[in-house]
Amino acid sequence: MAAEDLRLFEDAPITFGRRFLERHAGYIMTDPAIALVELVANSYDAGATKVDITWPTEYEKEFEIADDGLGMTAEEFARRWKQLNYSRPDEQGYDVEFPPGVRVKQTRMAFGQSGIGRHGAFCFADKYLVETARDHIVNRIHVELTPGGTQPFQCRFEDQGSCKWHGTKIRAQVKRSLIPVVQVCEVIGLKFLVVPAFSIIVNGRQLALLDLTGVLSVSVDVSGVGTIKIHQIGAPLQHRTTQLHGVTWWVNGKMVGEPGRWDDLDGPGQILDGRTAAARKYSFIVEADILKPQVKPDWSGFNEGQSTNAVKRAAQDHIIRCLDTLLAGTRRMQKQAALEQSRAALGELTPLSRRTIGVFIDEIQRRCPTLGPGDLTRTIEVLATMETARTGQDLLRELSTCSPDDLDSLYRILRKWTAREAEIVLNELEWRLKLLGQLESLVNNPSVDELHQLHPLFDRGLWIFGPEYDGVEFTSNRAMNTTIRTLLGGTKQETSSDRADIVALADGSLSVHARDSYDDDGEVDGIGKVLIVELKKGGFTITDKEINQAKSYAKEIRKANNVRGDTEIIAFVMGSVCGEDARDDETVGVISIRPRRYDVVLKRAHARMFNLQRQIKQSPFIAIVDDDVEEVMARPLQMALVDVNQPQDGAERQPQARQ
Repeated sequence: MAAEDLRLFEDAPITFGRRFLERHAGYIMTDPAIALVELVANSYDAGATKVDITWPTEYEKEFEIADDGLGMTAEEFARRWKQLNYSRPDEQGYDVEFPPGVRVKQTRMAFGQSGIGRHGAFCFADKYLVETARDHIVNRIHVELTPGGTQPFQCRFEDQGSCKWHGTKIRAQVKRSLIPVVQVCEVIGLKFLVVPAFSIIVNGRQLALLDLTGVLSVSVDVSGVGTIKIHQIGAPLQHRTTQLHGVTWWVNGKMVGEPGRWDDLDGPGQILDGRTAAARKYSFIVEADILKPQVKPDWSGFNEGQSTNAVKRAAQDHIIRCLDTLLAGTRRMQKQAALEQSRAALGELTPLSRRTIGVFIDEIQRRCPTLGPGDLTRTIEVLATMETARTGQDLLRELSTCSPDDLDSLYRILRKWTAREAEIVLNELEWRLKLLGQLESLVNNPSVDELHQLHPLFDRGLWIFGPEYDGVEFTSNRAMNTTIRTLLGGTKQETSSDRADIVALADGSLSVHARDSYDDDGEVDGIGKVLIVELKKGGFTITDKEINQAKSYAKEIRKANNVRGDTEIIAFVMGSVCGEDARDDETVGVISIRPRRYDVVLKRAHARMFNLQRQIKQSPFIAIVDDDVEEVMARPLQMALVDVNQPQDGAERQPQARQ
């Protein structure tokens, strides 16, 4: 680069685009409700006790926001107003400074940090006038947007004079974004009227909390103490700051303690975390004039005592009930999103177990409002694992060994159970009957994929083959599956990485299950029994060829030293039809081959369930389910999840508020 070009490059100033400030300030310059809240918040931060707003009903008329706060000197205005991303905490701290002579019992924490709120007036006009008075000197400054260049806006000092007032006034002609006076009252009043020492006047009328439409008031009787009033406020805007949102206490029209705290109630923990969306939207005011004798001298709180504790408990109970109602929709969306992530685990459970998990999630959402979506999902997965282990296998095994006709024996067994145990068993029976129903709809269909549709169902229902296979003892043995794959090395096979526990054949599929054997000391000393399940396609006829093939599987497992010499091996070969040469069981030593028709096996399984399908469907226990869990389980798998962190149709927009 030439020297002249380098000098021009280095001397070129940094400039601003035409819409830089609008993008910098965000909604503060585009949303009139947010702009007004920000301008009033500036007055609050300046230690004002009163804000007087003049608001027009038509364009080209003037609006004005005037407060009795601390005001600014010319030097302070220049430093704070003309600096982008001005840091209030660095220069003024977090606490509000009040004008001389103003006495307040509570400290006030400032809203502002970076000074973005001062741009709120640009929402209504391209220029405005500021009059700010401090130490009996008033400064008048014109502030105006620029078309860009070296500065995004400019401040022109008009004059300076003496005065007898203090505070700041901002006025301009409304050129755009005019909203009705009633909306001005609502958005400002619902935000700031929780602090009694901060009054707001709009067009000559002082706003009163109970006159606003967004306030719901209820009287609550406290046994042995008296009556309190609780006002529920739903703010029309959500702000990232949680100040003035929470529980505020009033006694005789004065505030006790700090405004807007969620942890000002006794109890088992904070009822709502300030970081949540609900904490940024809802507020409660508790008018407890009956606690006047318990107020501390500095009005920083209440003295402890029976009456104080009784009032706090009553207020907490009412507020929690309100929040449960207000947050029901949001919590349900979060709950269903977490359930959607755990559908696979929930699908293994009975309706009773799913209901138990649903009820638990409802309660944990109430007690732990800060629990995030990821933690909620992990909680469901842990609960599903615990419920899977708690299946009442002993009771079911006892049922399975009874004769289907021996109802008297069944009655005597049922008399020994509690209602809870009976409920568990009935739900488990229903789950098994549903499994049988699924199998009946698939086994004879030639187009069904045995590997991915049929075989996994049989693997989950080994009890179908007899009571001895009911339980957790029999598990898939991949080493033996590998042995059979080696035997079939020269045969055309399908491959499946997602079902490595099943051997895929050209005309069906096969799996091997085994249970351990134990010595006299209770230690595992090998394989006690092997179960081979071979499923043929729907419509397939089993012949002597398939019987001999099953024998070869068993012999190969013994040859590969996967089992001991006395280990019993049972092979079920399943098809739609059994040919003339494949109707009888064959046993050679410890190897037994059992050809079976699908319909016969499933009928026997129904018999083991005592043909209770009709009774189970009519059982009152089955109707007790968790609606949210069942709704999620009924959805198609490809259904998109709802992002509970994003606003839905008709929901409020999350504004970019003050820092």
